Amino acid sequence: MTNNHTTKTELRIDEGGRWLLRSTSTTVCLLDLDAMLLSRRRGPGSPAMPYDDEWVPLVEVASTRGDTGVIRVGDRHRFLTDPVPASDEHRWWIPRTCTAIEPLEGDA
Repeated sequence: MTNNHTTKTELRIDEGGRWLLRSTSTTVCLLDLDAMLLSRRRGPGSPAMPYDDEWVPLVEVASTRGDTGVIRVGDRHRFLTDPVPASDEHRWWIPRTCTAIEPLEGDA
């Protein structure tokens, strides 16, 4: 799927494409929605977490307002991932409030 080359205020995960999510933190979230993958890129001053800088399978996205499958600027979101598909253990991450949704260009 081809990315829309403009910044968005709302993104449905079924739209596909590759996206960069910014928040009030220096850490960013990369999404490859065609492959349903997430990569957390830790910024300066942010704590390290397991699987930083790795692409992991994305299972679900839910906002703290209760929506599932949609990401909005101004909301916080819970990302549920399955970094070890052979196990029964999923991991979740709730970044700070989303401030921008941008197309991800090139290799990340």
